[in-house]
Amino acid sequence: MKKSVVLKSILSAAFLAFSLLVSVPSVIAADTSVPAATPPDASQKNGYNFAFANAKTYDGTPYIEITDIIFADALVTDDVSATGIGTLSSSDAGTYSIVNIDNIVLKGADKDKYEGLLPTSMKYVPINVTVEKAVPIFSFSTNAPDGMEYYSSAKITFSIVNDFGHPEGLPDTIQISREHDYLPGRVTHETARRSGNQYSISYSPPAPWSGLYGEIPFWADVLDDATNYQPATSGEYMLLILPPPADYFWSGDYDVFWYIAMGGAEHYTAESLQPFLDIWYSIDWDLDITHQDIVNEYHRQLLEAYYNLVPKPGDYSEIEKYLEMIPEDLSLYTDESVKALEKIKESIPWDLPPEDQYIINQYADDLYEAIQQLKYKPADYSALNELLKKVPGDLSLYTEESVKALENVKSSIDWKLLIIDQKTVDEYTVKLQEAISNLKFKPADYTKVKAALNKIPSDLSIYTDESVKLLEEAKAAINWDKLINEQSVVDGYAQAIETAIQNLKTKQIQPPQPEAFNPNQPAPKGKASAETGDPTSIALWLFLFSNSALVAGVSLKRRHSSSDMK
Repeated sequence: MKKSVVLKSILSAAFLAFSLLVSVPSVIAADTSVPAATPPDASQKNGYNFAFANAKTYDGTPYIEITDIIFADALVTDDVSATGIGTLSSSDAGTYSIVNIDNIVLKGADKDKYEGLLPTSMKYVPINVTVEKAVPIFSFSTNAPDGMEYYSSAKITFSIVNDFGHPEGLPDTIQISREHDYLPGRVTHETARRSGNQYSISYSPPAPWSGLYGEIPFWADVLDDATNYQPATSGEYMLLILPPPADYFWSGDYDVFWYIAMGGAEHYTAESLQPFLDIWYSIDWDLDITHQDIVNEYHRQLLEAYYNLVPKPGDYSEIEKYLEMIPEDLSLYTDESVKALEKIKESIPWDLPPEDQYIINQYADDLYEAIQQLKYKPADYSALNELLKKVPGDLSLYTEESVKALENVKSSIDWKLLIIDQKTVDEYTVKLQEAISNLKFKPADYTKVKAALNKIPSDLSIYTDESVKLLEEAKAAINWDKLINEQSVVDGYAQAIETAIQNLKTKQIQPPQPEAFNPNQPAPKGKASAETGDPTSIALWLFLFSNSALVAGVSLKRRHSSSDMK
């Protein structure tokens, strides 16, 4: 149970430190070199909160009275502000730029509009406020006898009365000046001690003083480098006789405590050891017997801290180093490899003692191996695959050059790329789209058209004007720039010409007309008269007509033969 609590404390402290580092401005205390915070008008303009408070004099507390607050969530035109109790990062004097505010009470003419909308407490609010150093009030007392001739040492003690119940804010012994006219060379900073708000200086009077009566003049003041107090001269004469020292042996416990204070960091967790060290180093080792109760309280506190010490766990530095190696974006890796990594991370026990270091080392090795086994997901080829479906099925219709460019793009595709190479895959897609867009159809095949044209008779004068005109129109309709995707149109040209040729009509040939028979006209000499219905005359006319048709047919055949040869 104790180990779990310690672990939670460590994680909480780490998370807080990280949050402060990333999300909020640095909290600066007691540093007069800090630049002034952003003025109110700029804070409103930039849209963040800003608090106002009057300067105060150091009083041992971190609290200040907030007089006004500018809210980032309030409209600039609205009259709304607030008061509250501010908590600075420390109680020390200095200039502060960040404050935490509680008990926020809205004020202003428009405050009702924001009731329930604005917070009642806020953290890390920008501010510019100064805590002034206090003026120390000294008090001196003495229970020394009139003379100190039988004492070999003495102690001068004085107090700062206005310590505000916060002795942690008092000056250190080296921040206190001491003036003593009658002890030249006998009082140094090395002999100075402080307990609470009391300061003491031990000294040994020189031999001439062994019979001295009276008071030794002594003044005390605060030096300029004190954190919370400013110089203010005050003093009175005193002389204190040093009683016997208090008992710090604590029945032998001193040796154990000393060993822990000097070497406990190797055996106990820093969190559990720190309270012990805080007590140890706060001990005033020069208290006399009259303060034995204070020394006994030190002993009690040390015992309590001793029983709360937690043994140090094993060395997890290797595991922590490997955890930092895990990529931030695990979505790039396969689910299987990421799942294996997460399983190892979740199984790590964080409270094993040093004697189980070999187990810790095994977890470190497993974690490292899981990181090495992370596998990138394949690249996304979906867009490329969809584009490939748009490649025409019959590439024979396109020019060799444009088809070759397309095939070069397709053959250059690497189908085994990973998601980290997605840019390359996307470039494939762009190039493929360009190649598809640049495919060019071949010219149409005009072979049939040319063949049909070759069939046109060379002498069209024997045909009727109407049929020849239809043929000429079919020829004129030919577009010689058609591409292969319009081959059917080109074939239509050939068919139209063929049809026009077939529809050519020969002009009507008129045979010679015989003279009209006149029975009253005498027949020519030497010839017999031909009578109507004479079979010889009929045969003659049939012979002449047949020969004319034969001649015309032979002539037409020759023209067709001549045209085909062309």
